[in-house]
Amino acid sequence: MTTAPAPFDPEQEFVTPPLYTLNLSAAQRSVLDWIERHGGLFAYITVPVEEAADDMEIAESTVYDALARLTAIGLLVRDDAGGHRINARYFFSANPDLRRLVAAALVDPPITPDARAAAPRKIGNADSRRRRTIRPV
Repeated sequence: MTTAPAPFDPEQEFVTPPLYTLNLSAAQRSVLDWIERHGGLFAYITVPVEEAADDMEIAESTVYDALARLTAIGLLVRDDAGGHRINARYFFSANPDLRRLVAAALVDPPITPDARAAAPRKIGNADSRRRRTIRPV
């Protein structure tokens, strides 16, 4: 006998430990922020370590160490090509309004076109006036 899966609850699914409990160093916080500012929130990006180190004014080895720790604890997700992206769970835990919006989107019914949507587009009054021709009397 199988039981029905529990309903999706974003308050349980997207919960992550608070950032302050992870004991991140200043360099690790800087690397996380650098990745977010350079597009790593929505897509995998390659972190040019030399450029990132120059931007943050820290050593390259510190950037490598930060990337390794952030990936190990799950704040960063790494793909097979070596790119990094910020964990979506962390992002949603930091933005509760967006978390609620996503939860509503997952629970709301899908939008399905009806027969009227497939019908030809109705011409508005302004368009029909422009298409009229004036006949001589």
